[in-house]
Amino acid sequence: MENKNKKLRILGRASATVLKKLQSHAHIAIKENAILLFVSYTFNEFKTGSLFDIFIEESNQSWNHDYKIKLDKVYDEFGSSFDFVPEGYKTLCLFECKPHIPAAIRKLPALKTWEVTDRSLYLCNHSDIDLLHNEVNGSILFKSLSDIIVYNLRQKKKKTFTEQEVANMLPNSSSRFIIDNLVTSGALKKTNNKLVLAE
Repeated sequence: MENKNKKLRILGRASATVLKKLQSHAHIAIKENAILLFVSYTFNEFKTGSLFDIFIEESNQSWNHDYKIKLDKVYDEFGSSFDFVPEGYKTLCLFECKPHIPAAIRKLPALKTWEVTDRSLYLCNHSDIDLLHNEVNGSILFKSLSDIIVYNLRQKKKKTFTEQEVANMLPNSSSRFIIDNLVTSGALKKTNNKLVLAE
Protein backbone atom coordinates (compact mmCIF):
# COMPACT_ATOMS: atom_id res chain seq x y z
CA MET A 1 0.00 0.00 0.00
CA GLU A 2 1.34 3.43 -0.98
CA ASN A 3 2.30 5.68 1.93
CA LYS A 4 0.60 9.06 1.47
CA ASN A 5 1.79 10.42 4.82
CA LYS A 6 5.57 10.23 4.46
CA LYS A 7 7.03 13.28 6.17
CA LEU A 8 9.77 14.53 8.48
CA ARG A 9 8.84 16.48 11.60
CA ILE A 10 11.26 19.36 12.16
CA LEU A 11 11.38 20.44 15.80
CA GLY A 12 13.72 23.43 15.50
CA ARG A 13 17.08 24.83 14.43
CA ALA A 14 20.34 23.68 15.98
CA SER A 15 21.59 26.31 18.42
CA ALA A 16 24.98 27.96 17.86
CA THR A 17 26.48 25.70 20.56
CA VAL A 18 25.22 22.53 18.90
CA LEU A 19 26.31 23.75 15.48
CA LYS A 20 29.83 24.56 16.70
CA LYS A 21 30.14 21.20 18.46
CA LEU A 22 29.03 19.25 15.40
CA GLN A 23 31.24 21.26 13.06
CA SER A 24 34.30 20.55 15.22
CA HIS A 25 33.43 16.84 15.45
CA ALA A 26 32.29 16.18 11.88
CA HIS A 27 34.40 18.85 10.13
CA ILE A 28 31.51 20.07 8.00
CA ALA A 29 31.19 23.35 6.17
CA ILE A 30 27.70 24.80 6.01
CA LYS A 31 26.74 26.71 2.88
CA GLU A 32 24.83 29.99 2.99
CA ASN A 33 21.56 28.34 1.93
CA ALA A 34 21.92 25.34 4.30
CA ILE A 35 20.63 24.88 7.85
CA LEU A 36 21.05 22.23 10.56
CA LEU A 37 17.73 21.09 12.05
CA PHE A 38 16.53 18.77 14.81
CA VAL A 39 14.35 16.03 13.29
CA SER A 40 11.94 13.99 15.41
CA TYR A 41 11.32 10.24 15.21
CA THR A 42 10.25 8.93 11.81
CA PHE A 43 8.69 5.69 10.67
CA ASN A 44 10.11 6.19 7.20
CA GLU A 45 13.66 6.00 5.93
CA PHE A 46 14.87 9.04 3.99
CA LYS A 47 18.15 8.79 2.06
CA THR A 48 20.53 11.74 1.80
CA GLY A 49 19.70 13.54 -1.40
CA SER A 50 15.95 13.20 -0.74
CA LEU A 51 14.08 16.23 -2.00
CA PHE A 52 11.20 17.93 -0.18
CA ASP A 53 9.04 20.44 -2.03
CA ILE A 54 6.37 21.15 0.61
CA PHE A 55 6.51 22.22 4.22
CA ILE A 56 3.52 22.33 6.55
CA GLU A 57 3.54 24.61 9.59
CA GLU A 58 2.13 22.85 12.66
CA SER A 59 0.84 26.01 14.34
CA ASN A 60 -1.59 26.99 11.60
CA GLN A 61 -1.53 23.97 9.24
CA SER A 62 -0.60 26.25 6.33
CA TRP A 63 1.57 24.72 3.65
CA ASN A 64 4.07 26.12 1.17
CA HIS A 65 5.50 24.69 -2.02
CA ASP A 66 7.78 27.54 -3.17
CA TYR A 67 11.03 25.85 -2.10
CA LYS A 68 13.15 22.83 -2.88
CA ILE A 69 14.74 21.45 0.29
CA LYS A 70 17.34 18.70 -0.04
CA LEU A 71 18.45 16.38 2.76
CA ASP A 72 22.22 16.82 2.60
CA LYS A 73 23.64 15.15 5.74
CA VAL A 74 22.31 13.12 8.68
CA TYR A 75 23.84 12.86 12.16
CA ASP A 76 22.87 11.20 15.43
CA GLU A 77 23.24 12.77 18.88
CA PHE A 78 26.89 11.70 19.04
CA GLY A 79 27.83 13.29 15.71
CA SER A 80 28.06 9.99 13.81
CA SER A 81 26.93 10.38 10.20
CA PHE A 82 24.46 8.25 8.25
CA ASP A 83 23.52 7.94 4.57
CA PHE A 84 19.85 8.11 5.55
CA VAL A 85 17.48 9.09 8.35
CA PRO A 86 17.10 5.79 10.22
CA GLU A 87 13.59 4.66 11.04
CA GLY A 88 12.69 5.24 14.69
CA TYR A 89 15.61 7.58 15.46
CA LYS A 90 15.89 11.27 16.30
CA THR A 91 18.50 12.96 14.13
CA LEU A 92 20.25 16.22 13.33
CA CYS A 93 19.95 16.88 9.62
CA LEU A 94 21.62 19.39 7.34
CA PHE A 95 19.23 20.67 4.67
CA GLU A 96 20.09 22.71 1.59
CA CYS A 97 17.29 25.09 0.56
CA LYS A 98 16.62 26.68 -2.83
CA PRO A 99 16.25 29.46 -3.71
CA HIS A 100 17.01 30.29 -0.03
CA ILE A 101 16.11 29.19 3.51
CA PRO A 102 12.36 29.79 4.05
CA ALA A 103 11.45 32.38 6.70
CA ALA A 104 9.29 29.77 8.49
CA ILE A 105 12.38 27.58 8.97
CA ARG A 106 14.57 30.52 10.06
CA LYS A 107 11.92 31.40 12.68
CA LEU A 108 11.95 27.93 14.26
CA PRO A 109 13.25 27.94 17.85
CA ALA A 110 17.00 27.42 18.35
CA LEU A 111 17.30 24.16 20.31
CA LYS A 112 20.04 22.33 22.19
CA THR A 113 18.24 18.99 22.04
CA TRP A 114 15.10 17.33 20.64
CA GLU A 115 12.48 19.44 22.43
CA VAL A 116 8.85 19.23 21.32
CA THR A 117 7.36 22.68 20.76
CA ASP A 118 4.18 23.94 19.13
CA ARG A 119 6.21 25.65 16.41
CA SER A 120 7.47 22.60 14.53
CA LEU A 121 6.85 21.94 10.87
CA TYR A 122 6.76 18.98 8.51
CA LEU A 123 8.82 18.48 5.36
CA CYS A 124 7.39 16.27 2.64
CA ASN A 125 7.32 15.69 -1.09
CA HIS A 126 4.08 16.25 -2.99
CA SER A 127 4.22 12.68 -4.31
CA ASP A 128 4.35 11.25 -0.76
CA ILE A 129 1.49 13.10 0.89
CA ASP A 130 -2.21 13.72 0.36
CA LEU A 131 -2.72 17.43 1.06
CA LEU A 132 -6.46 17.05 0.71
CA HIS A 133 -6.64 14.59 3.59
CA ASN A 134 -7.55 16.53 6.75
CA GLU A 135 -5.55 14.32 9.11
CA VAL A 136 -2.32 15.07 7.23
CA ASN A 137 -2.60 18.76 7.98
CA GLY A 138 -3.14 18.12 11.69
CA SER A 139 -6.84 18.92 11.73
CA ILE A 140 -8.70 19.64 14.96
CA LEU A 141 -10.42 16.29 14.55
CA PHE A 142 -7.12 14.41 14.46
CA LYS A 143 -5.70 16.35 17.42
CA SER A 144 -8.86 15.64 19.42
CA LEU A 145 -8.65 11.95 18.57
CA SER A 146 -4.99 11.88 19.63
CA ASP A 147 -5.87 13.57 22.93
CA ILE A 148 -8.62 11.00 23.59
CA ILE A 149 -6.26 8.09 22.87
CA VAL A 150 -3.55 9.47 25.16
CA TYR A 151 -6.18 10.12 27.87
CA ASN A 152 -7.47 6.54 27.61
CA LEU A 153 -3.93 5.15 27.74
CA ARG A 154 -3.21 7.17 30.91
CA GLN A 155 -6.32 5.65 32.55
CA LYS A 156 -4.77 2.18 32.27
CA LYS A 157 -2.28 2.94 35.10
CA LYS A 158 0.77 1.90 33.10
CA LYS A 159 3.12 3.56 30.66
CA THR A 160 4.18 0.82 28.26
CA PHE A 161 1.93 -0.76 25.64
CA THR A 162 2.24 -3.06 22.67
CA GLU A 163 1.26 -1.61 19.31
CA GLN A 164 -1.65 -4.04 19.27
CA GLU A 165 -3.02 -2.66 22.56
CA VAL A 166 -3.02 0.87 21.09
CA ALA A 167 -4.35 -0.35 17.72
CA ASN A 168 -7.26 -2.07 19.49
CA MET A 169 -8.50 1.38 20.55
CA LEU A 170 -8.60 2.61 16.94
CA PRO A 171 -10.52 1.99 13.73
CA ASN A 172 -8.65 -0.74 11.80
CA SER A 173 -8.22 1.39 8.69
CA SER A 174 -6.54 4.26 10.58
CA SER A 175 -4.56 2.61 13.37
CA ARG A 176 -1.12 2.60 11.68
CA PHE A 177 -1.40 6.23 10.58
CA ILE A 178 -2.61 7.42 14.00
CA ILE A 179 0.06 5.47 15.93
CA ASP A 180 2.76 6.83 13.62
CA ASN A 181 1.55 10.37 14.19
CA LEU A 182 1.37 9.89 17.96
CA VAL A 183 5.03 8.84 17.88
CA THR A 184 5.97 11.64 15.47
CA SER A 185 4.24 14.21 17.69
CA GLY A 186 6.11 12.97 20.77
CA ALA A 187 2.99 11.76 22.64
CA LEU A 188 4.32 8.19 22.46
CA LYS A 189 7.87 6.89 22.17
CA LYS A 190 8.80 3.62 20.50
CA THR A 191 11.28 1.52 22.49
CA ASN A 192 12.05 -2.17 21.87
CA ASN A 193 8.80 -2.70 19.93
CA LYS A 194 6.81 -1.11 22.75
CA LEU A 195 5.01 2.23 22.86
CA VAL A 196 5.77 4.36 25.92
CA LEU A 197 3.74 7.39 27.04
CA ALA A 198 5.80 10.58 27.10
CA GLU A 199 6.16 12.29 30.47
